[in-house]
Amino acid sequence: MSINGRQRRGRGRGRCHGIHIQLSDIAAVSQSIAAAGGAVTEAAGSLHRSVALVRAIARGGEGGAALADIVAWTGLPRPTVHRVLDMLIETGWVERDQASRRFFLGREIYALGLVAAAHHPIERIAATELAALVQDIEQTVYLSVRAGLDTVCAARQESTSRIQTLVLKVGSQVPLGRGAGSMAILAALPVAEAEAIIRANLARYGQETEGFDEAAFRLALTEARVAGFASHDSLFTRGIAGIGVPVRDATGYPVAAISTAFVADWLDDAQRRRCVARLNETAERIGARLIALRSRP
Repeated sequence: MSINGRQRRGRGRGRCHGIHIQLSDIAAVSQSIAAAGGAVTEAAGSLHRSVALVRAIARGGEGGAALADIVAWTGLPRPTVHRVLDMLIETGWVERDQASRRFFLGREIYALGLVAAAHHPIERIAATELAALVQDIEQTVYLSVRAGLDTVCAARQESTSRIQTLVLKVGSQVPLGRGAGSMAILAALPVAEAEAIIRANLARYGQETEGFDEAAFRLALTEARVAGFASHDSLFTRGIAGIGVPVRDATGYPVAAISTAFVADWLDDAQRRRCVARLNETAERIGARLIALRSRP
């Protein structure tokens, strides 16, 4: 039907105010749009797969990750993992040790991390505060930061006052919620966000904690929300206790955590309360310094 209401006949051609449109042209344009959309979807899929592999390798820590680990952790088909790893090795983001055949994050990722650290200088800002805290409470302390569904140990300051319980190394990556510092971050998140993280990480909690008790975990998390700090005894490792407090930004959102771990019967209730107070004071000072840095013009 034309604009003026009169029927026009023709093979594959329409007329509208003098503009001729071939139906074959419309089909060609549609095919081009569909092809472009498919290319965008494929590019996005490749990006997501690359990110998943990089995170899986980071999960392996300083020991790297075996191919079987990467396949298991990502859930991707082995041929896809091979193909994406080859691409990441070519870009310098991933390296493979020829002797062990394990995969490690590459120098290019390290260089990018240095640039990112200049914009997120929490480790540098926290260093003097953590050193003073270690001297005060005579315990090894950890600084953890969030990385998606995980937390990463960004710094560790060790005490020499007694035999220490070293539960994390710098670079250690654990599912968000596992450990006192990690739980402190989880408990400080909005409840809906925290629940989504728990659902995503629940299988990993069981894989990385022998005899994981979900009910006890959720009780400890609820108590942490009420108290404003996380505390546990033998929840993740038998005989080991921990205390963690969140470091918050100007909006109150948790960006990091400070924690300590110790043999459960080393500290009595009074000593634990003192640790909580000192950890909170340190976290508040670090948070204030971060806020002041972000407010600079």
